[in-house]
Amino acid sequence: MASKVRVNLTLDETLVAQAKAVGVNLSAVAEEAIRLQTRAEESRRWIEQNRSALEAKAKLVEEQGLWSDGLRLF
Repeated sequence: MASKVRVNLTLDETLVAQAKAVGVNLSAVAEEAIRLQTRAEESRRWIEQNRSALEAKAKLVEEQGLWSDGLRLF
C-alpha cells in the first residue's frame, strides 16, 4: 500500500455536506480524480513531445499503407 500524505483542500461547503450525507469518501474521490487528471496531463505532454514522430509515422502510413493491407479479408 502506498504511503499517504495529508493535504489541505478548500472545497465548497454545500458540496462537502451533500457528499458526506450520501456517504461519499472525499479522500478516495479526490485521489482518483487527481490520478486521472495526472494521467491525462502526462498523456497530453507525451503527445506534444512526440508530435513530430507521430506526424511522420502517419505520413508514412498514408504514403505506403500498412504492412497488413494485403492480408485483410474485409
